[in-house]
Amino acid sequence: MAVKKETPSIDKILENKPEKAAIEDMPLETLADYLRYNKEARALNKKLRICRYPIKQAPHELHPQETIIFTNVNKSVMPVNVHVSNEMIHFDEHLTPGKQYTLPRCIVEHLAEKGTANWKRVERKDGSVDTVKESKSPRFAVRTIYKD
Repeated sequence: MAVKKETPSIDKILENKPEKAAIEDMPLETLADYLRYNKEARALNKKLRICRYPIKQAPHELHPQETIIFTNVNKSVMPVNVHVSNEMIHFDEHLTPGKQYTLPRCIVEHLAEKGTANWKRVERKDGSVDTVKESKSPRFAVRTIYKD
């Protein structure tokens, strides 16, 4: 005779839910820990209506890394100051075009999206003329290096 397996009810599952750790006791060892801490800090700051818990930026070593060769499209060899500071990362370094770097993926994406907008005048059906962004010419070329 088969024994019916007891399935826990939702009340038992909710009772066994682990307690939320205090924000002061939260570990900051991985990128996910920093994201979790910042989310909790924003919620508590909003609830308290003061900025008691600052947003913490994760160190470069915790971000996913990419190895790239950085080049400037206009063939300049002058070092470029790259400054990105947001809730995720603080990055302020000089990059020399033509060299190989291992950078966080968010910095590589930031460099790849930099460019000069190309504008175009468009005549509307009602006879008005409007200026719109047609395309973007890239400022930097970022080539990813894949390892075997």
